Amino acid sequence: MSSFELNKSLERKLTILSYHGVVEAKEKGLINFQGKHIPAKDFYEQMEFISKFCTPLSMNEWIDLRSNPEKIPLYPTIVTFDDGFKNNLDIAAPILEKFSVPSIFYISSGIVGSERMFWVDVIEQCLEFTKVTGISIRLGFLKKYKLDSLDKKIQALLEIKGWCKSQKDSEINRVVEELVVQTEISPKKDINSNYMTLSWDDLRTLNNNALFTIGGHTHTHAILSSLSDKELNYQISHCIKEISEQLDINVEHFSYPEGQEHHFNSEVIAVLKKENIICSPSAIYGYNDFSEDLFHLKRIMVGFDGAVFPHDAFI
Repeated sequence: MSSFELNKSLERKLTILSYHGVVEAKEKGLINFQGKHIPAKDFYEQMEFISKFCTPLSMNEWIDLRSNPEKIPLYPTIVTFDDGFKNNLDIAAPILEKFSVPSIFYISSGIVGSERMFWVDVIEQCLEFTKVTGISIRLGFLKKYKLDSLDKKIQALLEIKGWCKSQKDSEINRVVEELVVQTEISPKKDINSNYMTLSWDDLRTLNNNALFTIGGHTHTHAILSSLSDKELNYQISHCIKEISEQLDINVEHFSYPEGQEHHFNSEVIAVLKKENIICSPSAIYGYNDFSEDLFHLKRIMVGFDGAVFPHDAFI
């Protein structure tokens, strides 16, 4: 037994930890500036902690427990990963295995085994490596940015990404295309390991481990609430179909790209249910009661923009 007391208010709450990547080295400049990929040392300590003092569960175990609230263990915790970065297999998986922590990996199928990059990473890469000293981008109105210092690049990164996350895919694509032209950068995954994503063989390796579950995260990381009915159905159904066929599994789990309140709605949930998805957590910050709807679960995005591990005071 430990000699300290964890937060009693979380004793019977479900904590879902949300990660994107785990990396060995800290980057300089804009690459991973917001902490999407957390240091391996921190991840190791966090997984060690929950294995000792919490009850790590798979998403399916939690779903089964909800009908028997008296059996819910102390400090139930689920570990999740979004997107499908290569370091999930290379760095995170061995740590998860060491501490026998189940995890679910939500995958954007169109990124797997392709040269396609996530649009947020394209923006980051263009601003990090450009040699030009200024750009003009239409964000509702024409916005000019100087890029002659790291601070100014950070300002541009945060404003452009923030604006895009409230827009339709067509507007996001326009901004990204304008940025590529103006910064004179041709985005490539292999320019930095943070951008490398899983292959189908990598996913088969993960799927063959009983600790791990594979779920969907749309085909191209599209913001679902911004799509037409046809696009919405395609982004969900094609993702599920491709993962199912490649891995020979029934896909029952999903997560919403971006995942804030305005990024999904009842129409999105209806399509997911039609595709036999049983659970899709959001990225809204918070903890969950046992009765929380499985399509509105909250998560803690550890490390991103300084979000701390819930038990940070004890590790």
